[in-house]
Amino acid sequence: MKTVADFVCAHPLFAGLDSEKSEFAAGCGKLRRFAAGAYLAQEEDAADNFYLLLEGRVVIETHLPNRPAAPFLTLNAGDVVGWSWLIPPYRWQFDVRALSDLRTVEMDGRCLRQKCEADTQLGFQLLQRLTAMLSARIHSARIQMLDIYGTDSAAEGGVR
Repeated sequence: MKTVADFVCAHPLFAGLDSEKSEFAAGCGKLRRFAAGAYLAQEEDAADNFYLLLEGRVVIETHLPNRPAAPFLTLNAGDVVGWSWLIPPYRWQFDVRALSDLRTVEMDGRCLRQKCEADTQLGFQLLQRLTAMLSARIHSARIQMLDIYGTDSAAEGGVR
Protein backbone atom coordinates (compact mmCIF):
# COMPACT_ATOMS: atom_id res chain seq x y z
CA MET A 1 0.00 0.00 0.00
CA LYS A 2 1.34 3.42 -0.98
CA THR A 3 1.99 6.07 1.65
CA VAL A 4 1.46 9.81 1.42
CA ALA A 5 5.23 10.14 1.02
CA ASP A 6 5.14 7.76 -1.97
CA PHE A 7 2.51 9.92 -3.71
CA VAL A 8 4.28 13.18 -2.84
CA CYS A 9 7.69 11.96 -4.01
CA ALA A 10 6.19 10.76 -7.32
CA HIS A 11 4.18 13.92 -8.00
CA PRO A 12 5.72 16.25 -10.63
CA LEU A 13 6.01 19.11 -8.11
CA PHE A 14 8.35 17.04 -5.95
CA ALA A 15 9.75 14.49 -8.44
CA GLY A 16 13.51 14.76 -8.72
CA LEU A 17 13.96 16.52 -5.39
CA ASP A 18 16.25 14.90 -2.87
CA SER A 19 14.16 12.09 -1.33
CA GLU A 20 14.81 13.39 2.21
CA LYS A 21 13.37 16.79 1.24
CA SER A 22 10.33 15.24 -0.46
CA GLU A 23 9.65 13.00 2.52
CA PHE A 24 10.14 15.96 4.88
CA ALA A 25 7.52 17.90 2.86
CA ALA A 26 5.22 14.86 2.71
CA GLY A 27 4.76 15.16 6.47
CA CYS A 28 2.44 18.07 5.65
CA GLY A 29 0.16 15.95 3.44
CA LYS A 30 -2.82 13.65 3.77
CA LEU A 31 -4.77 11.66 1.21
CA ARG A 32 -8.14 13.16 0.37
CA ARG A 33 -10.99 12.32 -2.00
CA PHE A 34 -13.65 14.59 -3.49
CA ALA A 35 -16.83 13.65 -5.33
CA ALA A 36 -17.61 15.17 -8.71
CA GLY A 37 -19.18 18.60 -8.19
CA ALA A 38 -17.54 19.21 -4.80
CA TYR A 39 -15.65 22.43 -4.18
CA LEU A 40 -12.03 22.12 -3.12
CA ALA A 41 -11.87 25.87 -2.52
CA GLN A 42 -14.00 28.96 -2.86
CA GLU A 43 -12.90 32.47 -3.67
CA GLU A 44 -11.91 34.53 -0.60
CA ASP A 45 -11.82 31.51 1.75
CA ALA A 46 -8.67 31.03 3.82
CA ALA A 47 -6.02 29.30 1.73
CA ASP A 48 -4.48 27.02 4.31
CA ASN A 49 -3.79 24.19 1.89
CA PHE A 50 -3.24 23.13 -1.69
CA TYR A 51 -3.72 19.89 -3.59
CA LEU A 52 -1.60 17.52 -5.61
CA LEU A 53 -3.99 15.93 -8.11
CA LEU A 54 -3.53 12.17 -8.32
CA GLU A 55 -6.67 11.26 -10.29
CA GLY A 56 -9.47 13.29 -11.83
CA ARG A 57 -10.10 16.78 -13.21
CA VAL A 58 -10.95 20.14 -11.69
CA VAL A 59 -12.09 23.44 -13.09
CA ILE A 60 -10.91 26.82 -11.86
CA GLU A 61 -13.64 29.43 -12.04
CA THR A 62 -14.02 33.12 -11.35
CA HIS A 63 -17.07 35.18 -10.51
CA LEU A 64 -18.55 37.78 -12.81
CA PRO A 65 -21.10 40.38 -11.69
CA ASN A 66 -24.68 39.17 -12.22
CA ARG A 67 -23.54 36.09 -14.13
CA PRO A 68 -22.71 32.48 -13.33
CA ALA A 69 -19.14 31.55 -12.47
CA ALA A 70 -16.88 31.57 -15.52
CA PRO A 71 -14.53 28.61 -15.98
CA PHE A 72 -11.12 29.57 -17.25
CA LEU A 73 -8.81 26.62 -16.65
CA THR A 74 -9.08 22.87 -16.21
CA LEU A 75 -6.45 20.81 -14.41
CA ASN A 76 -5.74 17.09 -14.50
CA ALA A 77 -3.87 14.40 -12.59
CA GLY A 78 -0.27 15.49 -12.06
CA ASP A 79 -1.21 19.15 -11.63
CA VAL A 80 -1.08 21.30 -8.51
CA VAL A 81 -4.23 23.10 -7.36
CA GLY A 82 -3.59 26.28 -5.41
CA TRP A 83 -0.85 28.79 -4.85
CA SER A 84 -2.61 31.21 -2.51
CA TRP A 85 -1.27 29.30 0.52
CA LEU A 86 2.13 30.76 -0.38
CA ILE A 87 1.30 34.47 -0.67
CA PRO A 88 -0.26 36.65 2.05
CA PRO A 89 -3.07 37.27 2.82
CA TYR A 90 -3.49 33.49 2.16
CA ARG A 91 -6.92 33.67 0.53
CA TRP A 92 -8.17 31.63 -2.42
CA GLN A 93 -8.38 33.81 -5.53
CA PHE A 94 -10.79 31.53 -7.42
CA ASP A 95 -13.28 28.70 -6.97
CA VAL A 96 -12.00 25.19 -7.61
CA ARG A 97 -14.60 22.51 -8.39
CA ALA A 98 -14.18 18.81 -9.10
CA LEU A 99 -15.31 17.83 -12.60
CA SER A 100 -14.92 14.14 -11.74
CA ASP A 101 -14.24 12.09 -8.65
CA LEU A 102 -10.82 13.09 -7.33
CA ARG A 103 -7.97 11.55 -5.44
CA THR A 104 -5.56 14.12 -4.06
CA VAL A 105 -2.86 14.74 -1.54
CA GLU A 106 -4.01 17.72 0.48
CA MET A 107 -0.94 19.65 1.59
CA ASP A 108 -1.11 21.84 4.69
CA GLY A 109 0.24 25.19 3.49
CA ARG A 110 1.13 26.49 6.95
CA CYS A 111 3.05 23.32 7.72
CA LEU A 112 4.92 23.48 4.41
CA ARG A 113 5.75 27.19 4.83
CA GLN A 114 7.28 26.37 8.23
CA LYS A 115 9.28 23.50 6.75
CA CYS A 116 10.51 25.74 3.93
CA GLU A 117 11.63 28.32 6.50
CA ALA A 118 13.49 25.59 8.39
CA ASP A 119 15.04 24.18 5.19
CA THR A 120 15.64 27.17 2.93
CA GLN A 121 17.07 24.95 0.18
CA LEU A 122 13.73 23.07 0.04
CA GLY A 123 11.92 26.41 0.06
CA PHE A 124 13.98 27.76 -2.82
CA GLN A 125 13.56 24.61 -4.89
CA LEU A 126 9.79 24.55 -4.33
CA LEU A 127 9.52 28.25 -5.14
CA GLN A 128 11.36 27.67 -8.42
CA ARG A 129 9.04 24.80 -9.31
CA LEU A 130 5.89 26.67 -8.31
CA THR A 131 6.97 29.75 -10.28
CA ALA A 132 7.50 27.61 -13.39
CA MET A 133 4.08 26.02 -12.78
CA LEU A 134 2.42 29.44 -12.47
CA SER A 135 4.03 30.65 -15.66
CA ALA A 136 2.77 27.57 -17.52
CA ARG A 137 -0.64 27.98 -15.89
CA ILE A 138 -0.97 31.58 -17.07
CA HIS A 139 -0.05 30.49 -20.59
CA SER A 140 -2.60 27.63 -20.48
CA ALA A 141 -5.33 29.94 -19.20
CA ARG A 142 -4.57 32.38 -21.99
CA ILE A 143 -4.82 29.62 -24.62
CA GLN A 144 -8.10 28.35 -23.16
CA MET A 145 -9.52 31.88 -23.06
CA LEU A 146 -8.52 32.46 -26.69
CA ASP A 147 -10.26 29.22 -27.63
CA ILE A 148 -13.43 30.32 -25.84
CA TYR A 149 -13.50 34.07 -26.43
CA GLY A 150 -11.14 34.62 -29.35
CA THR A 151 -12.33 36.23 -32.53
CA ASP A 152 -10.61 36.89 -35.78
CA SER A 153 -9.90 40.59 -35.27
CA ALA A 154 -8.55 40.91 -38.81
CA ALA A 155 -11.93 39.81 -40.18
CA GLU A 156 -13.58 42.41 -37.95
CA GLY A 157 -11.25 45.14 -39.15
CA GLY A 158 -9.10 45.08 -36.00
CA VAL A 159 -5.36 45.37 -35.82
CA ARG A 160 -3.13 42.63 -34.44
